[in-house]
Amino acid sequence: MLNYICSSNEGKTPLILIHGIAGTSKIFEQQINKFGKHYYVISIDLPGYGRSSMLENTSISSYANAVYDFLIFHKIHSPILLGHSLGGMIVQKIITGYPSYAKASILVGTSSKFGGNDPNWQKEFINSRLRPLNEGKTLKDISETTIANIVGPKTNKKTIDLASNIMSSISDKSYRVAINSLIGFDLKDKLSSISIPTLLIAGENDNQAPARMMQRMSENIKKSQLVIIKDCGHLINIEKPDDFNDAIKEFFIKHNF
Repeated sequence: MLNYICSSNEGKTPLILIHGIAGTSKIFEQQINKFGKHYYVISIDLPGYGRSSMLENTSISSYANAVYDFLIFHKIHSPILLGHSLGGMIVQKIITGYPSYAKASILVGTSSKFGGNDPNWQKEFINSRLRPLNEGKTLKDISETTIANIVGPKTNKKTIDLASNIMSSISDKSYRVAINSLIGFDLKDKLSSISIPTLLIAGENDNQAPARMMQRMSENIKKSQLVIIKDCGHLINIEKPDDFNDAIKEFFIKHNF
């Protein structure tokens, strides 16, 4: 079973938050505080993260199945699914696999396909992320540098420390299997089948999921809109929490959620 943190309004519209590879449920604390009064906000620890048990075989599909099964077990119906980075891939897998399940989706700093058509690029990406661990370093050793490399240039030290501490709490094994789960992910051709309202949020300076790539995703999703957060890198919800939350609030107002 998955571990999670949540607000107390079980009767409200469910807002499900799914973190990325270097995050945990705690990365969304500011969103729980912001939306917890009016929505039933649930921030999930993916398998292998926090106190959630690791899966035997890990892939984007198995992550998505674990999240979906968790939501069904807890009788969560017609939720709004929000996923960041890896979490955004998981959300795409759920909403294309179960098109009538979610009410809406929010895709944050993510992509519809891992890498291009060059398998060597994918291999090098995986190797570059795992090389420090293979050389004997721990996530704690590399967390601050890793986080500093994916946030925007104006991100303050407090935010970097927050993300670094969260990354340091993840086991090396969970990080490894999450990185490897990206291999082969490709839902690019299924974006046009997404029919629920979808908000895409990109960071202007995101070097992991560039805004131009998310723009192309938005063009292929029927009821979608793209918001680009200025002076912001990959960890949008903690780098620019007010702008991030405002974009979500406006999306909710527009669709009367």
